[in-house]
Amino acid sequence: MKKRLMSITSIALITAMCLSACASKPADSGSAAAPAGDGAAKTESGASEWDNSVAMILPGLITDEAFNQFTYEGMVKAKDELGIKTAYKENVTQDEQVEVLRQFAQQGYEIIIGQGGQFGEAVATVAAEFPDKQFIFSVGTDTFDLPNMSAATISYSHAGFIGGVLAGLNTKNNKVAMVTGEFYDTHRMMEASFYKGVAYVNPDIETTAITTGDWADTVKAREACLAVIAQGYDVLFPCLDAAGAGVAAAAQDSGNVKVVGAVADYAEDYGAKDVTAGSVVFAWDELGYRETKGELCDGKVHVLGMAENGIRPVINMELNEEQKAIY
Repeated sequence: MKKRLMSITSIALITAMCLSACASKPADSGSAAAPAGDGAAKTESGASEWDNSVAMILPGLITDEAFNQFTYEGMVKAKDELGIKTAYKENVTQDEQVEVLRQFAQQGYEIIIGQGGQFGEAVATVAAEFPDKQFIFSVGTDTFDLPNMSAATISYSHAGFIGGVLAGLNTKNNKVAMVTGEFYDTHRMMEASFYKGVAYVNPDIETTAITTGDWADTVKAREACLAVIAQGYDVLFPCLDAAGAGVAAAAQDSGNVKVVGAVADYAEDYGAKDVTAGSVVFAWDELGYRETKGELCDGKVHVLGMAENGIRPVINMELNEEQKAIY
């Protein structure tokens, strides 16, 4: 391997250069919410310095100890600081998205966030109906050419490249696998960057990417990972929500497999210090916080990378001199 002394920050900058790289009737003001048809969305209120009100629609539960919880907590932080009136609805399915978004707009919420890569078309549909409201497609990179629709996400490109480098440094079989729930645009960006990061270490390493079909199902994640482990893949790079615990379990059960986590700190959050080489932690709370404050409502695409505190690499392995030269 050609030795190149490079810091984590430099890796992120290289990635940026290479890749150039938001129906039951909601209530009037936010706390926890039930699925459509099972109860009302919840609200919390205060006096905003902007005189804004914000509603967040989530695909999962705010107690998932992952994406949904952390973006929600970011909203709560902004509410507490600025007195913003907020509302949210959790566990919203794709079939329910348009109606829930529309109901929040009808109630007068000024900023409405579809939280997750699956919300793009639904957010665009409702944003076109309510041009006087601001909409955010969160974990997305498409504004659908609507002036009142913005997009915001963590830098999946930066995270993928750093994860790829760590995976490449840890494989003994020269076979590494990315694991995700589904592929939205941001995850395709991560996949491409992951492959670039692996090739940066060694272009001969074999790579693959698999989906589990569910972001939170730990059993599905574990079974999917055991299947690729059986094919000789000895480093796993998961990008999941609560299902990440299943990836950690599969690696621990196998005994000779390492995990390079994304989103969560796998060593700490899933008690997997024995198999975790490192993680690229996503600051979902920072994303939810900025969205709620209204900082990202300008009709543009916003990507939070390392410079914006969107991601934070955590290294658990001890690098030898050759690995340090690469990393």
